[in-house]
Amino acid sequence: MKKTMLALLVSFLVIAVFGMTTVFAEGAKEDGSGQQYVIKMATPSNPEDSCVKAFFHFKELVEENSDGRIQVQVLHSGQLGGHRDYIEGLQMGSIQMAEINTSVLSAIDDQFMIFDLPYIAKSVEHEIRVIEGGVGERLSKALEDKTGIKIVGWMVRTPRSVYNSKRPIRTADDFNGIKIRVMESPVMMKTMELLGAKPVPLAATERYMALQTGVVDAAENSPPLIITEKEYEVTDYLSLTEHFVTPNIIAIDGKFLNKLPQDLQKVVLDAGKAAGKYAIQQDQDQLAGAIDTLKGLGMEVNAIPDKTSFINKVKPLYAEYQDRIGKDLIDVFVNSN
Repeated sequence: MKKTMLALLVSFLVIAVFGMTTVFAEGAKEDGSGQQYVIKMATPSNPEDSCVKAFFHFKELVEENSDGRIQVQVLHSGQLGGHRDYIEGLQMGSIQMAEINTSVLSAIDDQFMIFDLPYIAKSVEHEIRVIEGGVGERLSKALEDKTGIKIVGWMVRTPRSVYNSKRPIRTADDFNGIKIRVMESPVMMKTMELLGAKPVPLAATERYMALQTGVVDAAENSPPLIITEKEYEVTDYLSLTEHFVTPNIIAIDGKFLNKLPQDLQKVVLDAGKAAGKYAIQQDQDQLAGAIDTLKGLGMEVNAIPDKTSFINKVKPLYAEYQDRIGKDLIDVFVNSN
């Protein structure tokens, strides 16, 4: 009987202490004192990808500089879906951060279509200068005002080029009739139509299967991703058209960020900027090696020194979309170096 009473007393004390601990933790969440926070970061890419490496770099920086008060979980390889899914996840609070391509964000605000205009950026370096010159802040404010999602880092990939299973692309005429996977962007779709291709909008997570099964003949992306996504297995030709320079953003739920103590907000914001720069450097470092690797894997790679035929075909898009994107925003790119 005494043992039973003792066991019941111990159980009662454990429950009481646990309950008090839970109450304390909930209270700590309100004022930020002593609370440990968890950031779930979602990305559709594989661990070898520069953006995923940047996310792990972010994790390292945040956990170290917060003295362990923030724990970061990187959920890669499309475990939580694709870019569009992450927008909803951030707004619902099921994830706190994510990688999102700006083409997907164009459905929220037309200004993001600036990055979908072909040949609008003269180079990766040019695009970075424009973003850091004020365009990045302008777009982040537009996104936050409409969704509550804030941009804490920019991951500008190396230029996107075309790879396919039909033939090399050397002039605009070579696009004729090719079914090509594009992101779900009206500007990107119109670009491929002007070039003579047949655009098929698909999520990134569906791209490999579409190439493998012949739903599409081609895709377009930064060359290092052809390796990390193993799409050299289902294509034969890479043509360096370098038509888009589209960044991915490091996005955070603004409500989550604002609830963090001020010192931890700074840790997250600083790490976001650092992770963006890390991703850019990783992608550039991978580019030269990627071309050689793809050749070694059997892909035929051709450079295109003269891109005039492509540029002339797609140039009408600038005037067509200037009212939606903003002529002033287009002029920032066109009139800068």
